[in-house]
Amino acid sequence: MSEDHLSVLVVGDTTIDLYPADGRSIAPGSKFEWHIGGTATNVARWVASLGSETSLVTNIGTDTVGEIAAQHLADGPVDTTHVTRVDATSPLTLYVATGDDEDWNAWVAGSCYGFTPPADPAALVGPYEWVHLEGVTLPTAVNQRGVRGLAEAATANGTGVSFDLNGRTNQWATPDAYRQALPDVLQHCDLIFAGTDDLAVASIDRTPAGLLELLPSDHSAMVFITDGPAETTAMTVDDGEIIEQVTATPPAATVATTAGAGDAFAGAVLAARHAGISDLEELATIGNAAGAAAVSTTGPFDTDGLDAMDGPF
Repeated sequence: MSEDHLSVLVVGDTTIDLYPADGRSIAPGSKFEWHIGGTATNVARWVASLGSETSLVTNIGTDTVGEIAAQHLADGPVDTTHVTRVDATSPLTLYVATGDDEDWNAWVAGSCYGFTPPADPAALVGPYEWVHLEGVTLPTAVNQRGVRGLAEAATANGTGVSFDLNGRTNQWATPDAYRQALPDVLQHCDLIFAGTDDLAVASIDRTPAGLLELLPSDHSAMVFITDGPAETTAMTVDDGEIIEQVTATPPAATVATTAGAGDAFAGAVLAARHAGISDLEELATIGNAAGAAAVSTTGPFDTDGLDAMDGPF
């Protein structure tokens, strides 16, 4: 990685994700498999695996799984120079299949969840072309001040800002609280990712018009709104107006779990955008291919086997 011209800085969470070994049941004596996840870590892996030099800012605990996770990340494609070891337990999440649906339980309280804000945000983001931030670390109890500070520092430096709304109902007391927290970050963003479920958490229309309500009236950005297996809407906003809008339908996929689909989409689009791709439909197609690949497996997807991603970048 060049010391004077770095590519992408991803900031956010790392979690230890547990899955029942048989894919479904949980009972006394059940066996589990575990993977290193978290929205930011998932995005960073995708960006790095698709060819962009990528650094990760996150916390990892000093417990046993934290030790293993730290070594695993250090051996992977993502630069871990800015990973902080925190004397606390690692955050755990547990996947539970519930009929045709799925649910997650999380043990975050008292853990190292989130990231350690830098003493000098400008110095951290300065060498990078893009910084990607995550909505799961936006609550005040996690890293709200740190997220805002990095977004502001990146804008002042001329670094592109990417942000995934990642709304979680259990993180916000009311839709209004979430809705009011977003504009302070979104005003700095050049690349915005939102799922229709994120917009529902903010209690706004799950449409481009709804998302525009969150942006300053004169804002310009590239925006992607995903809706699971339904059409993805991509749009270019210039001075508060939608000047281009396209849709792209994700490819069919056999779903093991929907976990990580949005992270894969964001990571693939960010890698492509960094590589110079600016066509909205092409970017949405790339993101959809990554999302479909991610849902086909439990745990991180091996991007080396994703033929759909070969060629463009």
